Amino acid sequence: MARKAKAGKKFKYGLEAVLKVRGIREKQEQEKFATKQRDYLTEKEKEDLIRDKKHGEEETIRKTIRKGPISNFEKVMRRHAHLGILKEDLDKQIDQVIQATKKLEEQRDHLITAMKDKKIIEKNKENRFKDYKHAMQLLEIKFLDEIATERFRHEQHES
Repeated sequence: MARKAKAGKKFKYGLEAVLKVRGIREKQEQEKFATKQRDYLTEKEKEDLIRDKKHGEEETIRKTIRKGPISNFEKVMRRHAHLGILKEDLDKQIDQVIQATKKLEEQRDHLITAMKDKKIIEKNKENRFKDYKHAMQLLEIKFLDEIATERFRHEQHES
C-alpha cells in the first residue's frame, strides 16, 4: 500500500527509476521502428524500380510487334528473356517487401507495448500524486482546525 504523507514532505514517486527505464525502452523501440520503416521503404522503392523497368520492357516489345514485320527476331527473343528475368526479380522483391512489412508490423507491436507500459507507470504516478495532494489537503485542514480550536480555547479562557 501507499505510504502515508507526512506534513512538510515533498512528493517523491517510488517508481521513478522504473518510469525512466520504460521511457528509455520506448525510445529504443521507436528507433528500431524507424529503422524497420526505412528498410520497408527501401524495399518498396526497389520493387517500384523493377516494376517500372518491367513495364518499360513490355512497352518496348509491344512497340516492336506493332511496327509490323520483325526484322530482328533474336532481339525480340532476348528482350522477352530479359522480361522473364525481370518478372523473377520482381517476384523476389515482392517477397522481400512482404518480409519487411511483417518485420515492421512486429516492431510496431513492440513499440505499442512499450508505450503502454510507460503510460501505465505515468498514470500510476499521476494517481499517486493526486493521493498525495489529497493527503496534504487533509493535513492542512487538520492543522487549520487545530489552530481554530486553540484560538477558540484561548478566547474562552480570556473571557
